[in-house]
Amino acid sequence: MNGIRMSVAARLAATAMTACLLGTAGTLAAAAAPPTAVAADKAGAWGDTKKWGDGLTITVSKPQKFTPSPYAVGHEAKNQAVKWRITVHNGSEEPFQGVLMTVNVKSGADGENCAQIFDGDKIGTGIEGTVSPGSSGTAVFGFDVPRGQLNKVDLEVRPNLDDHGEHWVGKVT
Repeated sequence: MNGIRMSVAARLAATAMTACLLGTAGTLAAAAAPPTAVAADKAGAWGDTKKWGDGLTITVSKPQKFTPSPYAVGHEAKNQAVKWRITVHNGSEEPFQGVLMTVNVKSGADGENCAQIFDGDKIGTGIEGTVSPGSSGTAVFGFDVPRGQLNKVDLEVRPNLDDHGEHWVGKVT
């Protein structure tokens, strides 16, 4: 539990610093609010691509179970480590700021929050820098899902502080 609090505290601190630097502190409260569950019929399936009004598209791969390294942060042995490959294509006219994208996962019937796993420089670091208009960026995100809750997993991506989140919902097999 302490690791989860530390992860959330670190994410909120980074969001606050970024908001201050970019002059978007007014939207910080919305970014810090926990993601909400969405009806399965409005959510995408693994592999679907969702589009935002500015031309940005995001594709979330089918989830894969994995074994974190001994140095990973955010994983408990009782849970299942799960990773997704998330690709952002920037169809807008402005560079996409990768650091502003947030990814959250909930699992089970009650929508229990899952801790993000950080494992070296390959899992959990996000899209670094910016993605130029017409280009794409990809990152792998890992989350710690309770083993008994793999039948319903809800992944939410929010491209930046001002955008709404989109959901992908399904089973992890």
